[in-house]
Amino acid sequence: MCMSFEYIFLTMVIPWPSNPKYFIDVYLELLIEELQNLWHVGVLTSGSARDETFAMHAALMWIVNDLPAYGMASGWSSAGVMGCPVCMEDTRAFYLQNGRKACYFNCHRQFLPPDHP
Repeated sequence: MCMSFEYIFLTMVIPWPSNPKYFIDVYLELLIEELQNLWHVGVLTSGSARDETFAMHAALMWIVNDLPAYGMASGWSSAGVMGCPVCMEDTRAFYLQNGRKACYFNCHRQFLPPDHP
């Protein structure tokens, strides 16, 4: 059953001219709604081992992507001074005066204990 056509892994390849880039969350919205339904409500399934019907729930355990893809999927900017998805608005990053580039100098230490060497 799991290898039948409707259960094959779904991939989405979008060619360059119509690449959604920053609007990929629009394409993923239906997937998110379906995953929420599978998590909270479930779907009735019949088990062949005991010949009974039960509600099967599903969850997305994790996704593997890089930081720019994370920014596209979540809608959070992964560039500039608020580019860290963990810190968000609480970052100590700043823009350099002459280069107008984001600088994260010494920002990584905020997660360490004060007495860390």
